[in-house]
Amino acid sequence: MIHSQEVVYGIYQVRAIIWAGYPGQSGGTAIFDIITGKFAPAGRLTTTQYPAGYVDQVNMTDMSLRPNAVNPGRTYKWYTGKPVVEFGHGLHFTTFQFSWEKRPLAQYDIQQLVHTAQRENPLDVATFDTFYINIENTGKVISDYVALLFLSGDGGPIPRPIKSLISFARAHGIEPNSSSTVELKVTLGSVARADERGDLWLFSGSYRIVLDVGEDVLTHDFILTGHSARILQWPQNSSV
Repeated sequence: MIHSQEVVYGIYQVRAIIWAGYPGQSGGTAIFDIITGKFAPAGRLTTTQYPAGYVDQVNMTDMSLRPNAVNPGRTYKWYTGKPVVEFGHGLHFTTFQFSWEKRPLAQYDIQQLVHTAQRENPLDVATFDTFYINIENTGKVISDYVALLFLSGDGGPIPRPIKSLISFARAHGIEPNSSSTVELKVTLGSVARADERGDLWLFSGSYRIVLDVGEDVLTHDFILTGHSARILQWPQNSSV
């Protein structure tokens, strides 16, 4: 059996392997439809693919997420190296162009955001803003598109995450030469950062939102003004 497999591989010179995780009973059909072009894929990579040398850089017992003198960090939020394939990567059988349906604001006042959100409980699930983005299919194949919205900024203490995923949505079946608008709701908790006690804060500073990963991305810069504000307090052990 082993010998026959080696002969088959030697003849066909396999150059690719498809990893499907746990695709379910219809997974085989779905995979076949994708690789034959019957259906257009629109999935996103849910992990960071590190280079092979990563296992030699980080001790197996080091569970730190943030980078330090010997650890380049973990996950798309903190990894300072160059990933083989980054979190959020996805392939399509067509091409897309992006534009704002409505130009986002250039400035938000923290105190006004908190005042507006006080009728909701807890504050972290209150709406920061909703962004509307036009997705145009510029290719020749009908396809879904998954919009990923990331945030980066200089607010709050260091170290700061490289970026954070703050919203996502799927546009279904966009026809060639047609457009679809996705609605990306962002909560205050998505924009906030946690301190060493676990409390969530809105920090004043300069920020950037980025749609998608790679080179063809849509960006917008804005400023959070006013005094930094705590929007969620993590319960503390009173005996400490």
